[in-house]
Amino acid sequence: MSELRLDYQPNPPISGSGAALLALAIIALILTATYYLKLSGQVDSWEARLERPQEGMTAGRSTKRGTAELAQEVSNANDVLRQLSVPWEELFQALEFAGGNTVTLLALEPNVESRQVKISGESKNFKALMNYITRLQEQPVFGAIYLQSHQVQQRTSDKPVRFSILATWREKP
Repeated sequence: MSELRLDYQPNPPISGSGAALLALAIIALILTATYYLKLSGQVDSWEARLERPQEGMTAGRSTKRGTAELAQEVSNANDVLRQLSVPWEELFQALEFAGGNTVTLLALEPNVESRQVKISGESKNFKALMNYITRLQEQPVFGAIYLQSHQVQQRTSDKPVRFSILATWREKP
């Protein structure tokens, strides 16, 4: 017996709209490939131009401009280095440890160039403020600590003391 093959769905012929859509897709593919090749050629020429020295510039102008750019880059690198050399973690840990529950910090204003931080806050009373300053002085990360200003808040029933402290931090070894 031979094999019986039943196909109840005839293969539809390709319609005109399907053929047009296929032709448009092939044209889009060809255009995309040529555009890619064109861009690739431009990238290659730009890379080749970057690898060779710039032509048409006099040596004096390029040296002056290169020196100014180099000086700016060195200055930026030094600024980044100063920012990275700040012992942020030690500063925050020391401030948190010294604060306890009697002092609330309101603001920290670091000055990287002078290695100082201005600490603004509020304490329950003047004795709590003095204890806070003593605990800050005991922290190894801090050098000199100065009470810049303090003011008792008379309008509040608890009469807290609002203060401003200037602390200098020590550099990392």
